[in-house]
Amino acid sequence: MVPHIAPGRTIFYNIYLNLIEVRMRALPLSGSKNRRSFLLAGLLGTALAGAFLSPLSAHSAQARTVVDMSGTPVEIKDNPTAIADLWFAHNELLVMLGAADKIKVTAEKPSDRPWLFKIAPVLLKAETGVHPDTVNPEDLLARHIDLVIVPQRGQADALRKLGLPTLHAQYTTVPQMLQSIDMTAEALGTQQAREVAGVYRQKMDALITLLHSRVAKLPAASRPRVLHIATLNPLQIDGQNTMIDTWIKAAGGENAATVSGNHRPTTFEQIATWNPDIVIVGPTVGELDASSPFRSLPAFQKGKWVRNPQGVFPWDRYGCEELLQLEWAAKLFHPAEFADLDMRQDLRNFYQTFFHYALTDDDITRILAAQPPASTP
Repeated sequence: MVPHIAPGRTIFYNIYLNLIEVRMRALPLSGSKNRRSFLLAGLLGTALAGAFLSPLSAHSAQARTVVDMSGTPVEIKDNPTAIADLWFAHNELLVMLGAADKIKVTAEKPSDRPWLFKIAPVLLKAETGVHPDTVNPEDLLARHIDLVIVPQRGQADALRKLGLPTLHAQYTTVPQMLQSIDMTAEALGTQQAREVAGVYRQKMDALITLLHSRVAKLPAASRPRVLHIATLNPLQIDGQNTMIDTWIKAAGGENAATVSGNHRPTTFEQIATWNPDIVIVGPTVGELDASSPFRSLPAFQKGKWVRNPQGVFPWDRYGCEELLQLEWAAKLFHPAEFADLDMRQDLRNFYQTFFHYALTDDDITRILAAQPPASTP
């Protein structure tokens, strides 16, 4: 069988054949036929090794296989240097793992995530605001992107078919988030990324253990019914089987919404029927109008209408600041049981440990109030 030769190596193959012909002419005509056949086979094997095996060996040495969140094995270039992170929540994971300078295309924009670009100003050099549903694959190929991150499996499948190494990274629970962080660290292939992922896992495991040990002692009646409003216009809430549902329950609350999924449309009448004890609104939700019917909710009248903090990414959603969100929610739901936790100091420590950024007192106040930094780069 004649092997297929890559077009780019045909010229080298022909040179090898010419060399074989010269060497064969130099061989003595005397001797057994078998000996000449053996020598010919050896020379031909050398030619084929040079024409085929060398590039394959080099290719194998420069790639690694990473299993993404859908269980799909994906071949990734070893130590990728040009990444397109097209999932909003995942960008801060790359920053945490020490790969901010490798992000060349991002779904994020400075106007939407000022803290992200504040702590990682190198992202200002990247192409911003690129979403997986509207991305131009040819542009990614032209930029020599060697790793793409997307939130949906179908998006990953489509981009891989076009020759772009793509990982599906989305998660909906804390264990899945830790798995996604480990997957990303493995894709980056650096010791720093693996070590940071390990430290993050240790801190998350320790916090979950602490929360569980205290929440488990609470009677069911003392667990507040919590509603998370993602947006007011249109009115959308976050239901069960979501990351939001995960932190509500882990922090000792119950999800007041009886529907499943993120950003589920609803009505004021439905929310009034649910009658939550606490309402948490997303960081970007505006202030209520003076005539808003939400002001009639018992939760609002009791001062239990609370805005969620926002730092590098909204704490309430899918970023690595989930570690901070869990602590913040636990202190909100059960202030007496978690009075010993210092939210401001833990926030400061988190940013120093995982983002290598020293927050000022004003920075901390702003993040807890979901406000942008006082200045931007």
